[in-house]
Amino acid sequence: MAFLKLDVVQTQRLHLTQSLRQSLDLLQIPALDLEEILLQELEENPVLECDDTLDEGFESLDTVAQREVEGTVLPKEDYTPEYESEDTPTFDYDKKNVMEIVSQAETLQEHLLAQARMLELPPDEMTMLEELITSLDDNGFLPVSMEDLQKELDGDSSKIEKLLNIIHTLDPVGCGASTVTDSLRIQAQYFYPDDVLLQQIIKDYLPHIQRYEYDKVAKQLNISKDEVKEKAILLTNLTPYPGAHFFNRKPLYVRPDIEVQLIDNEVIINLLDDCMPKLYINARYIEMLKQKKIDEKTREFIHDKVNAARNLINNISRRNETLLLVAYAIMNRQKEFLLKGPGYLKPLIYADLESDLGFHESTIARAVANKYAQTRWGVFEFKYFFVKKIQSVLNDDTSSDTIMKRMKELINSESKQNPLSDEEILDILKAEGIRIARRTIAKYRDMLSIPASHIRKKLYLMRNEGDHESNNYRQKF
Repeated sequence: MAFLKLDVVQTQRLHLTQSLRQSLDLLQIPALDLEEILLQELEENPVLECDDTLDEGFESLDTVAQREVEGTVLPKEDYTPEYESEDTPTFDYDKKNVMEIVSQAETLQEHLLAQARMLELPPDEMTMLEELITSLDDNGFLPVSMEDLQKELDGDSSKIEKLLNIIHTLDPVGCGASTVTDSLRIQAQYFYPDDVLLQQIIKDYLPHIQRYEYDKVAKQLNISKDEVKEKAILLTNLTPYPGAHFFNRKPLYVRPDIEVQLIDNEVIINLLDDCMPKLYINARYIEMLKQKKIDEKTREFIHDKVNAARNLINNISRRNETLLLVAYAIMNRQKEFLLKGPGYLKPLIYADLESDLGFHESTIARAVANKYAQTRWGVFEFKYFFVKKIQSVLNDDTSSDTIMKRMKELINSESKQNPLSDEEILDILKAEGIRIARRTIAKYRDMLSIPASHIRKKLYLMRNEGDHESNNYRQKF
């Protein structure tokens, strides 16, 4: 028979308070998001004020508290001070961040619809045409099969083809195609209707043209290499992605969190927080807590708001202090970069800063996340300064950054007639005491946007031939 036994076990658990959770969250958010959070807190907490808060139109906290307790408080957007009319502009032009002033550009769909609505089409066809245009992706392609279109539009294939042909000829030409090749073929038919050879090359030999394999195309078509080059030049006048010009991506705006300078070999860091509202607690509300005449609900409301405001202000201060410490530790290890620029980063990982600062790696990761530094060489994300160490028999400070810098130097000085292959670059680096895999060479070359050696050779030859033809042209005149 089994017996039940009760035991008392003592365990320890880490409980995150609301203040600690807020502290962790604030540490990892970027400057722009932080500003939005602080402005929101100013809206929601009547205890909080900032340096530019005006006393005009001030409503006492006991009145606000009483309203909120009774559930009759008005949202701020519903309250208009007597001195402010509906036509009064509410912009603060001195503090308006220019990064936030972004015009709304016309989209591809809007541009095509404006042209389509000028056409004389039966109502049912106009409706179908609008449906097709709004189905285009950002590149101008139609990612839907004819069968699916027939089901969705409840129309026959001949009518859909007719409407697609209309879209093909709208500005920009080539929209409504299903692939890059199809779009280029449509553009070639529109701009070069009599050039059958160009249309054939696009249809059957486009990959070879992309790889500069002009000899192979010339042999297949039984034409000269110069004719192929001529068609390749015409191809550059066409647009592989006709809608890309209208691609309305939201721009990525960043605001540097710190400014870094190296003065007399000393790292100087300034916190760029001028755009942040400077928060404080209005002293009148602290005095109100000392008064005995306010009721208990109002007192509790004021007490909670004051505590929330104190926690926020303390956590902002703690965030800034941690950010400055982490930034200084990073830049103190990357002085050579500050002095010479990209290509001179030292190997650095979070564990290195852990030993410097005594912070846990998770704290460092939060401080580094989404943060940017303004340097004399430009604005860089904090993560940029953390680079992998590369095995080297000569120097313990060899990093991926220094390898890419060395690769650029080798390629810039290579023979134009015989460019260095990845294997040859690898052999040079090995001779210099650097141990690295060949696939890593290819990876770094791609990161530097440098084509492979056989492509570079063809580009060099094309450039030389172009220079030669240009010189001959000058000599004639």
